[in-house]
Amino acid sequence: MRTKEFLICLAAIIGFNARAAEVMPPKPAAYFNDYVGIVSKSAAQRFNVQLAQFERETSNQVVVAVFPKMQSESDIADYTQRVAQSWGVGQKDRRNGVVLFVFIEDRKMFTQVGYGLEGALPDATAFDITQYKIKPQFIAGDYEGGLRIGIDSICKAIRGEYTGRTETVREQHRGHRSIGPLLLFGAFFLLSLLAGIHRTTRRGYRYSSKGSGWSMDWGNVFFFWLSILLSGSSRSGSGSSSSGGFSGGGGSFGGGGAGSSW
Repeated sequence: MRTKEFLICLAAIIGFNARAAEVMPPKPAAYFNDYVGIVSKSAAQRFNVQLAQFERETSNQVVVAVFPKMQSESDIADYTQRVAQSWGVGQKDRRNGVVLFVFIEDRKMFTQVGYGLEGALPDATAFDITQYKIKPQFIAGDYEGGLRIGIDSICKAIRGEYTGRTETVREQHRGHRSIGPLLLFGAFFLLSLLAGIHRTTRRGYRYSSKGSGWSMDWGNVFFFWLSILLSGSSRSGSGSSSSGGFSGGGGSFGGGGAGSSW
């Protein structure tokens, strides 16, 4: 009995030490993330735009992360599940996220599939994609070609599982934050009216010559709002460069998926 208790304690200590040495990478800022530099910058940008558009069309989030090596002593399936869960890939209510992990120095890869897509991308299909589509290209040294085939195969498998929302999670959040500027817009409009009346009154034109009521310095109001609109358009133009950025929607993972070594 004492021997059994000792083995249980020893296993717990080993597991704790493995977790203590583990590094959880932060949530990526893009859909395609090459932390090694195995593909060209133009290809990385092209993959990122493709996956952002895929979310708009289907609402499914697909993220690719290429790391030098695993920062954990755990099994690759367990480790990548925890990472994908911490990133929240996929919509929270649909749990429709997929993450393709590649570890170059370890020569391992794994596709984590969210709960909501396990029917469209079962373990057998995930294994087929990594083993028979991506792996041959990696062995040949064509990482860019392997990732391209892998991305296309994953998207093809899960396309149509859910209907699109025409916006990514990041774009939806940006739209929600737009209520604040609308309130400010209304406040500035009232202030501009008061400023126009006040300025007209100070010039001695508070009442028209016929005594019909208030008059307004509409020129000042016009130039005031022209400056507001110009400044707003410049801000929206600068913000458009962030399109294609990834933002997790709170998706969850239950261990579905498969991987391969090369």
